[in-house]
Amino acid sequence: MDVIKGLRLLAASLLMFTGVVHLAMAALAAESVMAPGSALFGVLYVVLGIGLFSGRRLFNYLGAVITVVGLIVGTYAYVAISPEPVIPPLAVIDIIIILCCGYLILHKTSS
Repeated sequence: MDVIKGLRLLAASLLMFTGVVHLAMAALAAESVMAPGSALFGVLYVVLGIGLFSGRRLFNYLGAVITVVGLIVGTYAYVAISPEPVIPPLAVIDIIIILCCGYLILHKTSS
């Protein structure tokens, strides 16, 4: 497996995983202030993960941008709203996704 396909698979798998985690967090804490945002990001991450599996370059950009926004919102929620223990590991996963998508964006050919 070449590097591009491996990074695309890694980013898509991590996006799908974090999407499911966000949806589970929203379902378990339905009365929480953060539940609607968590559900929204969960759906976005699952859709982006599916898009990355398809190999379309648009999803490389969307994966990077949406994940940066999610990282910023998650960090703000951790610091200002509620320090949930699940947020720091998700932030690390977001950084990995951003790096993978950034590499895919900078790579000239689409595979």
